[in-house]
Amino acid sequence: MTREELFRKNQQLSTEFELYLLEHPEIEEQIPDNSMIVLVPEYDQELATQNIELAEANKEPGQTIVYVKVARLRASRIEGLTLKVA
Repeated sequence: MTREELFRKNQQLSTEFELYLLEHPEIEEQIPDNSMIVLVPEYDQELATQNIELAEANKEPGQTIVYVKVARLRASRIEGLTLKVA
């Protein structure tokens, strides 16, 4: 996986995780302050492995790591989009 692919996939995953937290604020309350959040997509083992390796390499001493397992992503959350170009 290239660095660009890694970035793009993690960007999408991060955005979806943030949207999930907006809908489920009780999850955010379970995340300790100053913890490192690692997104672990179960549907993409290569990305999951790389994210875990990056987290372990960049973890600060004493920092808590929170592994967020994601079963799957839907294709899109948007319904009924319309563009108007002026």
